[in-house]
Amino acid sequence: MVDLSRKYSWNGNEALINAAHMVNELHGVNDLQVENWLDYDEVDLLTKISKPHKETLLHDYISFITFTMYEYTLDKHFPMAVINPLVELMNIYDVDYSYLGEAPFIGLDDEDLHLYGYDQNLVEKFAHKIFKLYGEKLEPTMVSDIFTVLFANKQFLYEFNKQLQEVVEVLKLKDHPDYLKKDGVFKRCKYLPKWLQKGVFMRDKGRCQICGTDLTKVLHLDNQENYDHIIPLESGGTNDPTNFQLTCEHCNKSKGDRSTMYHSLGARFWENENLFPK
Repeated sequence: MVDLSRKYSWNGNEALINAAHMVNELHGVNDLQVENWLDYDEVDLLTKISKPHKETLLHDYISFITFTMYEYTLDKHFPMAVINPLVELMNIYDVDYSYLGEAPFIGLDDEDLHLYGYDQNLVEKFAHKIFKLYGEKLEPTMVSDIFTVLFANKQFLYEFNKQLQEVVEVLKLKDHPDYLKKDGVFKRCKYLPKWLQKGVFMRDKGRCQICGTDLTKVLHLDNQENYDHIIPLESGGTNDPTNFQLTCEHCNKSKGDRSTMYHSLGARFWENENLFPK
């Protein structure tokens, strides 16, 4: 298990740091890819992915990984590697932790504790207290911020849903008739909530993610937006919000049940003359 025993830059970028850690986890750095995670964690999977929920399956994954990351580091007796980043988060989000007691060791590295004569047990007790406070006061906000970073990463979402696809494909209709229309295929949700449509539209910048057509109605009035599954339901996709993208009507109808075409279409702010080889 990767620990947090490293120096932290005090720059308020913990959401980005942790988002990068999620990418590594999805690629197997600690063998906590989606299927293995679901074996460890208690997730009401079918309810969660049968229709869109604001607290997505990815929120659950992030929450589990971040909790496990800090818990593991505490178990390995690296209290400062937990205290320092959590204190930084408390300061950024204006969470009062002063009632936890004096902590003059904040900012030190774990290897410095003995050098400055601090009692390891007392420091570890403080680490457990601030970890508990994080769980009570800050975790939902932090998970939401990490999710915001990852929801903009279409490649991550595709890989997350590809791993989930392997779990869905083995589900049997006879075991889950309320959720499946046939083996390995979820029923299509009848309604996409407005909050999901707005979120996907904003993330995809109002452009079809297959052909790039403008769907904002600024340039054309006749282009109809559609909200398409990245991994089609017929191929083991889900109705989790992480599995939706914006497409035009033409691409949505021509995509086909088994196609997983997607792009992260956007425009560069400016071109560098050396960008493309000659």
